[in-house]
Amino acid sequence: QPLHSNNFIAPKDLTLTFKLHSSKRQPMSAMHHSRRLFHSRFISSTASFIPRQTLLVLGCNGSLGSSIISNLRQQQGDGTHTSMVIVGADLHPPRDTVFPPVDSFIQLEKGSPEQIIDCLSRGFHKAFETKPVFDVVICANGGFATDENPISDELVAMNYNPVEAISSDVMLPFISSQDALLVAFGATVAAKHQVDDDSKMIKYIASKKLVHDRIQMLGSITGKALCPSKKLHDIILRRQYPCLHKLTAFAILPSTLDTETNRKLMKPTDQDLQSWTKMDDLSEEISKWIMMKELRPSSGSLIKCVTENGLTEFIISR
Repeated sequence: QPLHSNNFIAPKDLTLTFKLHSSKRQPMSAMHHSRRLFHSRFISSTASFIPRQTLLVLGCNGSLGSSIISNLRQQQGDGTHTSMVIVGADLHPPRDTVFPPVDSFIQLEKGSPEQIIDCLSRGFHKAFETKPVFDVVICANGGFATDENPISDELVAMNYNPVEAISSDVMLPFISSQDALLVAFGATVAAKHQVDDDSKMIKYIASKKLVHDRIQMLGSITGKALCPSKKLHDIILRRQYPCLHKLTAFAILPSTLDTETNRKLMKPTDQDLQSWTKMDDLSEEISKWIMMKELRPSSGSLIKCVTENGLTEFIISR
């Protein structure tokens, strides 16, 4: 892969904090080791007018993807986003064909990154008269299964392959060179240095670790990294792909998401739900990162999503 670097070494586990109680970032002297990035409800919802933006949401029909799109559409109705084009991609078309949540839909195939790239390329050609350029790419795709479930053999295809596809050299020219955003989803359990020997989620964890590694590798190449790579190979890549200069790519690492499926499978108590992350909280945070570029973390960051007593915090893990 053109973006693969055998010499890339993930930094030690590091937690940095920006205490953001307003829409302005504190000076560098305010950075310190802590456990909080910010509380979503502390940040003002006001933002400067955002001009026309084109978004690509992979996994647009799932609980996560549909929640993000719904939140963005609500803001569009409020006037924050007056011109927004959302392209959705998933294995199956949206259920609502009368009022579809996306402006254009691309049907994907569950397969290799190359197959996903082919589906996206054909979909772009069909949906747009000219080559599209995306300001935001959200990889909301994914799935979960324990190791004894036969579906677990497909977790790499579900969780990782779309992320590799969209960050490949074929897809990078479709990403805007003007402060684009790429968000993927990992998992808190996959950020642990050691996995329990009796864990029944080895395949799931492995698929999410691939996502983490891909995002960290891609982020280190971009100009928005905390310390952008100065390797000759990566400098050449930034020259070859203009989007890499200002692209911010990071992964969000939730623990347990409060979805209808998880409630049916896990049958949580009211106390359990206090530590489950609500989809609206997650969607609102992503919306703020889209609208307020100054709030975005460094490219290549892994951000743990932690919910305690119903309050969600976003913590930069590394």
